[in-house]
Amino acid sequence: MEIYESDAYGGLFGVAPVYLIAVRQSLKYLKTILEYLKTILEYLKTILEYLKTILEYLKTILEYLKTILEYLNTTLEYLNTSLEYLNTSLEYLNTTLEYLNTSLEYLNTSLEYLNTTSIGKVRCIHKS
Repeated sequence: MEIYESDAYGGLFGVAPVYLIAVRQSLKYLKTILEYLKTILEYLKTILEYLKTILEYLKTILEYLKTILEYLNTTLEYLNTSLEYLNTSLEYLNTTLEYLNTSLEYLNTSLEYLNTTSIGKVRCIHKS
């Protein structure tokens, strides 16, 4: 049994079956959907290119951060070495100060000894 398209008054209008009209309408919608899908595909391709660019940018940033980290590690090593050098220098200066203090005490003791002996007095008289 075929169902035919009818006009507004209930009479028969043409010979095309209703299902052919539905198929044509479906094909029209499918064509529209296909165009939308093509547009979406192009959009997704653009997004993919954008994401690839972002990935390259992130890789570059990662390399930059690695370089900064190496620089900071080198700087830290330098600072630690400098600190060790300064500590050694401070120890040397403290040892030198102790030596100078000991030498000063020795010179003071020697001067006191010379002042209490006749040799020191003679030299003092002789110098005058």
